Amino acid sequence: MSEPTAAPVPCARAFLHAIVWGEHTAVWDLLSEAGRTTVLSVAVGQGLDRVVARRMRDGLADPADRDDFLRRLLEGLRRDLRSVELGKLTVDPVATPAEAGRVVVEMQVPSEIPGTGPWPAGRIVLGRDTAGGWGVDRLEPRLVTP
Repeated sequence: MSEPTAAPVPCARAFLHAIVWGEHTAVWDLLSEAGRTTVLSVAVGQGLDRVVARRMRDGLADPADRDDFLRRLLEGLRRDLRSVELGKLTVDPVATPAEAGRVVVEMQVPSEIPGTGPWPAGRIVLGRDTAGGWGVDRLEPRLVTP
């Protein structure tokens, strides 16, 4: 895993950047332990072999399996955000405290309607990791419409 991100907003921004620019390994690196567990649980439910999932969790997966899995993860995250133009997506500069040890960073897209502010596009929920940094627990997209 990469170095922990000291603050939640830069972590959320880096996660969003990785999704937008197709940096599938960075997406994995920015997930918290809880985020990785959730992703792997969903993948097993959709047919990922449990042995491959365990190897992914432990960092021991075959490079080809890992690359394939991470590309599919990225595709899924992009599909979740299909209601917005990815290149215009931003994060709010302020993290809001959530349950203990977690914060929420709102995602936004600019409004095309003059005189209105940005539209909420969803949330990135982040949690503290064991090294004291932040990692992404989950992405909660929201359908964006005027």
